[in-house]
Amino acid sequence: MLVSIPVSECSDTERYHTCLIFQITSRKRFIESKLQSLDRQSLSIYSYLKVLETTKEKRDVQKSKYNIADGMRQMFDPFERVARAHHVCPCCERPFSAEEEDEFVKKQRVKAASSAEHMKVLAVDSSNADSHFQQLDKLRMVYEEYVKIGKETIPNAEKDLHELTQELDLKSQALDDVIGVLAQVKADKDSIEALVQPVETADRFFQEIQTWQKQVDDLKEKLDVGGQGVKTMEEIQSELNTLQSTNHIDYVAFASTFILQIM
Repeated sequence: MLVSIPVSECSDTERYHTCLIFQITSRKRFIESKLQSLDRQSLSIYSYLKVLETTKEKRDVQKSKYNIADGMRQMFDPFERVARAHHVCPCCERPFSAEEEDEFVKKQRVKAASSAEHMKVLAVDSSNADSHFQQLDKLRMVYEEYVKIGKETIPNAEKDLHELTQELDLKSQALDDVIGVLAQVKADKDSIEALVQPVETADRFFQEIQTWQKQVDDLKEKLDVGGQGVKTMEEIQSELNTLQSTNHIDYVAFASTFILQIM
């Protein structure tokens, strides 16, 4: 049985090409199986046209034999009527004697009888030859599709497939380049993200340093020897020496006074 896959079922060029290969193979097997069943011999698809032409010639020969025999059969009765009516040979018009006329008519009747049987045989042979030719001729459309697929459709599909393959290779290369760029971007992003935490820590330290610097500046300002109401280190040391010499050190009062002075 011949199997055909609609082109619409082939979703892309590569599958379409595969479908065409399947179709041409299917048609080849179909025709060769028909040739084998009709001619009782193994024939390839490449001999189809020759077999078809030979079968046509045989049909024409059988038809010609039948037509000739039929023409001869149609002359037997007129020949007999001419011989009886004019007593002459229907072919050469030579006069017949009574005996010759009877013999001629007898032969014509014998030939007519045998011709009828021969016509039956020729009719059967002609019919068989015509039937054989008709069956082979029905394969012509399938054969023409086979030839078209092999000589036109498949080469065109292979050309398209080659062009699409080249285009795919170019796009694949471009995609590889883009993937490479994306990989580099990701690597750079990961490197930057790895630096975010140290930067945040450094920023926090900087802020703390700024805070501590302000506190130090405030303390320096309070301890500025040029400030009003603030004793110098020499003055404080002198007072300590005086207190030590008089044994009147009141550490609590001294600490409170010192604290009040630097606050």
